[in-house]
Amino acid sequence: MQARRGVFRGLALVALFVLAVTSCRDTTINQQAGGDAEACVQEAVCSDGGSPDGPDPSAADNPSPPGSGASSAGPDQGGDTTDGGSGGEGGDGSTGDGSGGGAGRQGATGSVAGEAVPVRVELSGGNLPDGLRDSVDGCSMGVCTDWGADDVVVGGKSFDTGFAIECTIACGENEHGFFQMKLAGKYAKLDATFGIAADSPGSDRTETLTVSVSDQGTGKVLHSEKLAYGRSYTLTGFDVARVGVLRISFEGAMGGAHGAVGSPVVRN
Repeated sequence: MQARRGVFRGLALVALFVLAVTSCRDTTINQQAGGDAEACVQEAVCSDGGSPDGPDPSAADNPSPPGSGASSAGPDQGGDTTDGGSGGEGGDGSTGDGSGGGAGRQGATGSVAGEAVPVRVELSGGNLPDGLRDSVDGCSMGVCTDWGADDVVVGGKSFDTGFAIECTIACGENEHGFFQMKLAGKYAKLDATFGIAADSPGSDRTETLTVSVSDQGTGKVLHSEKLAYGRSYTLTGFDVARVGVLRISFEGAMGGAHGAVGSPVVRN
């Protein structure tokens, strides 16, 4: 009887050893990884030399510095913390970075501790702050401006808000009109898409308009671009940091080709 108990005890010890060895392989992980992955169960002794899961004893002696990790980001190359791109990005392949327009970090939000959260202000529609508009809304000398145009379509793109400008009386080939805003140095960047409105009534689709972005205080033209039917031109992160009064003006045959600005926004 005692010999038989010794045999059973020996078999039990063998079974426990086999169980300890096989427990080093996590069959769930292996199945999910196609049978190639191996994982060590915590506190097990691995026959293949693998290390059990759990905290690294050396971690307590050598803590990682804040922000470090296996994948560390390089130095910040962006100029401002927004969903902007690098410079300007036009819907038709046109690009513009303005005068020192900053490059944005895609998907970045918020701000670094101690810095102000970026402010975005729509220049059109009902969100236009009081005192920011510095020119008339309506018609003057046959040139009509709409500060809150809805569904502006430029180059095949539709915008919920924007500017629209046209000539309605005694229109020639070189009409001029503008939108003027008091920025007072409160904002640093301008985002906007320019073009000829898709619903323009003109029959001559070869007509063009010229749009200019100017510092009205100094009279300096910061950017100018020729606009054609079916195309759009976008400025993203355009530098307006030192502009007191910003003017966006259109010039050309605005009787048939109506100027349009899609989603104009200033931000800091």
